[in-house]
Amino acid sequence: MEKINFGPDQSMTITEPLDTWLSAGLRDYAVPEAVGSSARVFNLQYAPLSGEYGDTPAIKIMRPDNKQYALPLFRSEVEILDQMQAVPGVTPMLGLGFLKVTEGRWPGEIAPLSTSLATQASAVELAGEADLFAPAESDLFLSELHGRVAKDWLAFIILPRRWEDNLYLRCDAGYTRGEFHRTYPVSDALQAAIQICDILQQAHAKNIIYLDHKILHYYWNQPRQQVYVLDWNIGRTVTNGNSQEVFAFDILQFSARALHHLLTGRQAPGSVKVGPNKPEDIQNAPEKYEPVWTYDDQKRLTPDEMDVLGKAIQGHYQTAEELSDQLQSLNNQRQSLA
Repeated sequence: MEKINFGPDQSMTITEPLDTWLSAGLRDYAVPEAVGSSARVFNLQYAPLSGEYGDTPAIKIMRPDNKQYALPLFRSEVEILDQMQAVPGVTPMLGLGFLKVTEGRWPGEIAPLSTSLATQASAVELAGEADLFAPAESDLFLSELHGRVAKDWLAFIILPRRWEDNLYLRCDAGYTRGEFHRTYPVSDALQAAIQICDILQQAHAKNIIYLDHKILHYYWNQPRQQVYVLDWNIGRTVTNGNSQEVFAFDILQFSARALHHLLTGRQAPGSVKVGPNKPEDIQNAPEKYEPVWTYDDQKRLTPDEMDVLGKAIQGHYQTAEELSDQLQSLNNQRQSLA
């Protein structure tokens, strides 16, 4: 563990928010804000954890106004990331720890569309002390979590910043004003979906479920041709005897929220909406969704693709491997026609 002072004149500085989507000037497009119910995410300036090209990481900080709700979610996310650290497509922890703010006001959750509003939304004036743990020290972090939070420390996780290629911006029909049919090919959507299934298959093999499959949580790295999954705090480890049923529900939620969004530009009707979600929102979600096809869907997708997607949102596929095989077959068909 390393003790660090943070603040505007320190080696560690917390700066602009990365979870307030409207801050990017997207208000006219009705982009949902990505602010979470348990944490805020900011840019972090801290040289030892910058990338090889000087990329600044992100810091996910427990909300000070919702600590007791956030505490078990932080515990779950750290436990899961520790187990999934080596899985391609899972954004790894660079560090984790606790901070205590001694100066500055916690920033507001607003869209910085002007200089004055940007100042209010930034965390750059926050100052205090931080205890930084290496990823290998996650067990020590978890042993201190409850006691630290009780003493007004805020838990945090530091992650590589991969925010520029969010799949919502590529595939949402509303945001793209319907242009995604032209700019986001089905073959790209299938490639991303297959990779997500592979990540879920590895998670399920470790008895981990993801659950929060809103498209905002998926990012595409073009140079690596790799999808990345963020935000595992609603996920959990399955410890009882109904694991196969729970894994199937995880696949259903992926199909209704993310896969349907990737292929049609929207979520399946009746699925949990994009935005801040709580575990109970997903736990109480339907276990079956009826396909509703539009004229644009029928132009964009082949009959086989609509058939697989329709079966997926009705819970036909019980494992990530089974769905991945179907999606790979569809992708092969696309490639053969290209």
